[in-house]
Amino acid sequence: MNWYMVFLKIDPNVTDRVVHKLQTLRKNPMPNITLNYTYNVFGTWDTCLWFQANTHDQAMTFVQKYIRPIPGVTETYTVPTTIIKQYK
Repeated sequence: MNWYMVFLKIDPNVTDRVVHKLQTLRKNPMPNITLNYTYNVFGTWDTCLWFQANTHDQAMTFVQKYIRPIPGVTETYTVPTTIIKQYK
């Protein structure tokens, strides 16, 4: 599986609603997609999700079908990632 991060910009008037919606996503919202973490981030972006998908097309479909339609999400930026080291 490939790893991805999708960064979100959120309308500050509805941040709580967006965060709640992200918290209610299932670990496997669609076939071949596994959500791993949802983070608050600082700077240009407000939140990000770290997830796995079998293909780039599946990752794109997940973001377009499940993330972009959330009311209050104003922009997304998805990047493939590679683990360098896992700290335990």
